Amino acid sequence: MILESHLYTMIVYAFLVSIVLALIRKPDFKSRLKYGLILFLIMTVASLAFGWFMYLFAR
Repeated sequence: MILESHLYTMIVYAFLVSIVLALIRKPDFKSRLKYGLILFLIMTVASLAFGWFMYLFAR
């Protein structure tokens, strides 16, 4: 396995997806950067929240 932690794998995935979607959806550099950063943060926070929520039921 390339990355030992699922969290790191999800962060890398969120980073790559946010880059691709920012390049596809926005026309100029400034809006691409803003959109990509916001999308990356939303995906990272959502994965942390979902992981925490799943942890509540796994105990």
